[in-house]
Amino acid sequence: MNGEAGVVVIHCSDPRLQIPFQDFLRVELGLKSYSLLAVPGGPQFLTLAEYLPKFAWAGWRWVKFVMDLGSQQRVILIAHEDCRWYQDQRFWPEHTNLREKQVRDLKHVRAGIQERFGNLKVELYYARFRDKQVAFEAL
Repeated sequence: MNGEAGVVVIHCSDPRLQIPFQDFLRVELGLKSYSLLAVPGGPQFLTLAEYLPKFAWAGWRWVKFVMDLGSQQRVILIAHEDCRWYQDQRFWPEHTNLREKQVRDLKHVRAGIQERFGNLKVELYYARFRDKQVAFEAL
């Protein structure tokens, strides 16, 4: 059985956000099913070519595998505030504004997806914690 026709989702594997991510995708975006890649830091794993080239290579191989499973036409990339992977500061200076870095990374990944797989619809979202709820902002 295939997932939602042509939808790939990449987001962080942070356990605090799995239910909010699923609810957003199902309720707000109306998806019944989709192909999912969830790893620490979300789409950021596709930006590490300079620091961890083997890691980035493997990430793009995973994306290619998922893209080849069907006629993917839509990709959804989600980052979130308070991301522990980004807070690790392993790959960028401490003074970096993390939200700005995350948004730059989302845009970088969108460009990479479109370059590799054609002019797909790539949607970017940023999740924030608000009064025990999670709010999603389209970028």
